[in-house]
Amino acid sequence: MRASPFEYHRARSLEHALDLLADLGEEARPLAGGQSLVPMMNFRLAQPSHLVDINDLPLGGITAKGEVIRVGGLVRHAELMADPLIARHLPALRDATRFIAHPTIRRRGTFGGSIAHADPTAELALMAVVYDATIVIASREGERRVKAEAFFESAFVTALRPGELIVAAEFPRPPGHSSGAFEEFSERQGDFAIVAVGVALALKDGRIEKARVACAGADLVPVRAAPVEAVLAGASLENADVTEAAVEFAESREPPSDLRATAEYRRALIAELTRRAVSRAVARAAETG
Repeated sequence: MRASPFEYHRARSLEHALDLLADLGEEARPLAGGQSLVPMMNFRLAQPSHLVDINDLPLGGITAKGEVIRVGGLVRHAELMADPLIARHLPALRDATRFIAHPTIRRRGTFGGSIAHADPTAELALMAVVYDATIVIASREGERRVKAEAFFESAFVTALRPGELIVAAEFPRPPGHSSGAFEEFSERQGDFAIVAVGVALALKDGRIEKARVACAGADLVPVRAAPVEAVLAGASLENADVTEAAVEFAESREPPSDLRATAEYRRALIAELTRRAVSRAVARAAETG
């Protein structure tokens, strides 16, 4: 199949893009990397009447200011993998990006596009929840900010309104001693995840001061693993065993059954990948002292 007819617009500035999106309303979609939107259009799963090309806008860059690391909406996946700020402060995000599809897609796909697409098992959506990111959204009326956990409402459904555009995400800069890890299982390398788990740890005096653990594939949006986080909070690195808590978390979920995996199999993956991700994050923390 091929895409249904549409009108192409190339935005000259952010203001121009927001005006176009506001004037064209629900019939318009922004076009960045196009790695999710174009295939959906070709299968007629999405049939926008207007595409607003935003690739010329100044929405790139990964910067640190004060206690915030800001990732621009047009940052490509490959940039996330190579950026030293991400490697140092958000290691689980770097790890997760390596699992996104294949090199060609990582060179074109954008951070904002992945977040807006909101696939239930998308690596970057999961990482936004793990690292407590704030999604920065612009419209002709101005900017607003939405926490990642509130931004993802259901499978492929977000808090974005017609006329709005993701311009960046802001990640709280982790404390000096922190760690993180990511685990994913898919049928083949580069395929969509069946289950993925991310972990972020903040440490102090050899103990885990705060933990954020989240899973993709357990529900229609990334979900926090509250029993695991509770066990980790205050635990020493030598006593961070989450095996029972990971099973408790997995058994509390009702993941879907489909052609790729049954709900029972997904629960087994949730427990095992959670245990592995926590173990890797703890090992990294011990290595960095």
